This record gives sequence, structure tokens and C-alpha cells, in this order.
Amino acid sequence: MKGIILHGGQGTRLRPLTHTGPKQLINIAGKPISQWALEKLKDAGVDNIAIVLGENSPRKVIEYYGDGRKFGVNIEYIYQGKARGIAEAIYRCKDFIDNDDFIVYLGDNVLFDDILPIASNGSDASLLLAHVKDPRAFGVAVTDGDRIVKLVEKPKEIISDLALIGVYYFKPIVFDYIAELKPSWRNELEITEALQDMIDDHRKVTFKIAESWWKDTGNPNDLLEANMKLLDRFGKEKNFGSIENSEVLGRSFIGYGSIIHNSKIIGPVHIGNNVTIENARVGPYTTIGDRSEVKDADIEYSLILDSSVVNNIRISESIIGSESKIAGDGKNSHYRIVVGEKTSIVRGW
Repeated sequence: MKGIILHGGQGTRLRPLTHTGPKQLINIAGKPISQWALEKLKDAGVDNIAIVLGENSPRKVIEYYGDGRKFGVNIEYIYQGKARGIAEAIYRCKDFIDNDDFIVYLGDNVLFDDILPIASNGSDASLLLAHVKDPRAFGVAVTDGDRIVKLVEKPKEIISDLALIGVYYFKPIVFDYIAELKPSWRNELEITEALQDMIDDHRKVTFKIAESWWKDTGNPNDLLEANMKLLDRFGKEKNFGSIENSEVLGRSFIGYGSIIHNSKIIGPVHIGNNVTIENARVGPYTTIGDRSEVKDADIEYSLILDSSVVNNIRISESIIGSESKIAGDGKNSHYRIVVGEKTSIVRGW
């Protein structure tokens, strides 16, 4: 069985964070979002994976994942360019898939469930679904027993609370159905239409309902929630750095070459490599990217991406893009901010 990770899309709801790179490479809880997806595939026994690249900095994706060997998998890259729908992205992988069954995983989704069960029930296609409060924002499935009988993309009326959450299993027969699709009103090839055609042809299309948490990391609040949930579940208590005159509470990961001086760390947190934290309070539920510097600051429930500097400020529920500098007016002022890569905000803003 093979795997496909969809790594395209412009990430418009995450701007300015995605002006300079794909949203799937944003680091949450110590790993890019799409690496959590890759590891789910690997845990399911899938070690031959295609990553479908979009228009937003595809070279950064290749530079990070390489041929996949450092992650214990084999990776091939397939260029989609402008997003023309999930079905079109899958169809570009036809030669890579050949005659194998495969799992498709949207690279901006994070979930806790084991994904292998959707591939072990003898179906032509199988989907991972989840109960949601407002299904009008999703593609939804109407079910009968263990089968799906109808799929509707973003229904105006609530016909089901079971949403498609971006993990699919297919046999190669799906390519025949994608080949017959016509572009939708969005000028995209919709995977829900291909699946509906399979259902109408009495193909076996089944599902599994996610039993635990999942998240489509489409906006800053989603990123912060995902960071919190992943740290809470997978956060590690390891120290590879240097702790000087500081207090570390709870599960805290401190990377190689990092220095914690005269500070308080409250886990769960993930502090990357070669980070300097001085006269600061960090955590809980905070990720600090590699080579960052935090001084005279108070940070909680936040993401500080690689090579950023945060000084003299108190922030929470914030996301600071990589290579940015935030210098505030003292820890008595409390801010919630989201800034993109290479942003500079200094005292007086």
C-alpha cells in the first residue's frame, strides 16, 4: 500500500504566515504539520509516499523532506501547481500508485486516530469521518449501516453531522471515476463527486468515525489549538540544553544547544535547538522554534517560529513568524498578535 500527502493550497486563511511558505510546514509541537501526517502513514505501514506540491514555495518542502530516508520512508514529489481540486491532485499520482491500494492524507490535517482501519475492510473506498457541530462548512456523508449512501459538499441544510476530515483509502479503480469528472463551479475536480459516482455504481464505499480529536489547521486559532493538543498528548520531558538558575515545571522538551537562564518554564512546552531564554517565563502550551531568542518576556499558549526574537513583552495566543523581531514595552502590557515571516515590531507600535 502507498500513501499520498497533499501539500498544495495557498493557505489564505493563515496569511500573513503563508505569504512566504506552505502552511503545512508551520511547526507545531516541534514538527511541521505535514510531518505529523507522514508519521501517521508510516505508523500504518506505509513507507512509499508521494507528496503533491502546490505553487507556494514547493522547494522548501523538498528541502525539508528530501528523499524521505531521515524519516524512514521513501518520498517522491509530484507537482500539481495551481490547486484544481483534491481529485485532480490524486489523479496526478496515477503512475506512482500503479496497481496498489493507497491512502490519501491532507497535509494540513492533524488527528489522533490510527488510520489503518479504513484500509482493512475490503472496500473500494473508505473515508475517515467525524461528528461536527456545524457540518455546513464541510463535505458531509449520509450513511446507512456501514456504508455511505450520499456525499454533499458544504450543504446549505444539515443533512448529516458526519464530516469528511481529509483521510481517504482507495483502490486504483478510483482513477477511472476521476477521469470522467467535469470541473465544478469552483473549477476544480471534486473528490466527493468521484465518490458519489462510485456509490451510484454500487461500489463499496465505507467509513470509520474518528474516535478522538482531529483538526483542520486552516486558521491561526486552529494552529494554536493543534499545538496545545499535540503538546498535551505527545509532549516529552527531555533536556538536551543548559539550565542555569531556572525552574522547569511539567513536561518540557529543551533542544540541543539551548540555554535557559534565570527563567521559569511551565510545561508542556517544546523548545527547539540553539534557543536562548533569559529572564523570561515560557509556557504552558508554547512552542519555541530553533535559533530563537526570548528575553525579558512572558509567553504562553503561543507559537514562536524559527530564528525569531521576542523581547520585553507579554504575549499569549500569538504566532510569531520565522526570522521576526518583536520588542514590546514591558511585561505589564499584554498582547495577542499574529505576524508573518521577517516582521519587525519594536517599542512604540
